[in-house]
Amino acid sequence: MRRAVAVTVAACVAVWALTRWVIFNYFQLGDTRVYEHASRMIDAGALPFRDFDIEYPPLATGLFWLVGRIPGDYQLAFSMTMLACLVATALAALVAARRLGLGPTREAMAVGVVALTPLLLGPLVQTRYDLVLAALLGWMLVAGLSDRFGWAWTLLAVAVAVKLVPVLLVPALAIWHSRRRSGRAAVHGIVALAAAVAVTLAPFFAIAPHSTWRLFAYHLDRPLQVESLGSSLVHAVGLPFRSQSSYGSENIGGSIPDGLAALSTLVLVACLVAIIAVLARGLRPRADAGRELWVAAVAATLVATVTFGKVISPQYLVWLLPAALLIGGRRGTVAAIALPVAMGLTQLVFPLLYADLVERAATVPVWLLAGRNALLLVLLWSVWPRRGPRGRQTTGVAPDRREPELAAQSQG
Repeated sequence: MRRAVAVTVAACVAVWALTRWVIFNYFQLGDTRVYEHASRMIDAGALPFRDFDIEYPPLATGLFWLVGRIPGDYQLAFSMTMLACLVATALAALVAARRLGLGPTREAMAVGVVALTPLLLGPLVQTRYDLVLAALLGWMLVAGLSDRFGWAWTLLAVAVAVKLVPVLLVPALAIWHSRRRSGRAAVHGIVALAAAVAVTLAPFFAIAPHSTWRLFAYHLDRPLQVESLGSSLVHAVGLPFRSQSSYGSENIGGSIPDGLAALSTLVLVACLVAIIAVLARGLRPRADAGRELWVAAVAATLVATVTFGKVISPQYLVWLLPAALLIGGRRGTVAAIALPVAMGLTQLVFPLLYADLVERAATVPVWLLAGRNALLLVLLWSVWPRRGPRGRQTTGVAPDRREPELAAQSQG
């Protein structure tokens, strides 16, 4: 295990250094200027939401401020912080893969894809804070697989306070907790999470209720973004639309895009309900056989959220790490291939061909985007939770293939 940890850390650091100082040293994109501005405003005594607008939750804003406490250049400090999160995500993938008994090949694929993400997705990985979310959710999976539900709920609460989206994972963790422990224990976990998130939001609702509510309305009101699944359909088929530059992104509007935005939201809700239904029916109380099913439910929830959301910013693919890489069997292999290919196509579209896509100057980015979004649909199919005989997921993974020390820890 120590050797695997050392190799994982070395791979992450090597890829990070290669992408930052060799491949992308001339082309640094990102929102770090926004993060740095927030940090400086707080240093000057300003409060988020009351004194300046920001689209990120308070805990994320606190992270931006903490990065500003690191001596030296803010962009470099932020990049090193994200490197630490990449290492944490890769280590979570390693531990979770061994707890699931995925075997050395699939373990190497999972860790390898995480380590290669800065190369596959491009420099934006180093300049957005989404790797924080990946690390938190990765270790939430490890905690859940280890029956350490106090830690699982804590990590999920922090993830929600950082990015809001992980609130969609609450039902999956609650069902898993109730099957492994009891319904009352799961309710306690939900209450604790709600209280923790409320504590981070309540002060800002008190001093600036309207601006703080905009944190939620901002994302609910957004139109169909140009890289979304609905937008790629509009572009590929040649349906009428009008371009809109708003909410910090390039979007499309019109009767058809607006209808597709509403339809995609309905499909997302239907997917989330179906995932929870499969999980609830497939898990048996106190049974170890449901571990793969629970991980698949978490992965499918994240993939569906990205695929059918009104916005698919390139960095959203980071949210799928490492959960989408921890599915067993042949479908898991498909997922472990589809995700990095989707990342590569995403980088081709943004930033390389993004101007052509927005200005409709060429058809190549349109079809690359359509291919990327089709791969997300394939990814959703491959990670979708499936019940096998007697409620077991048909992953082809044997629980007893875990390393002895890890198996002993999970039983303790």
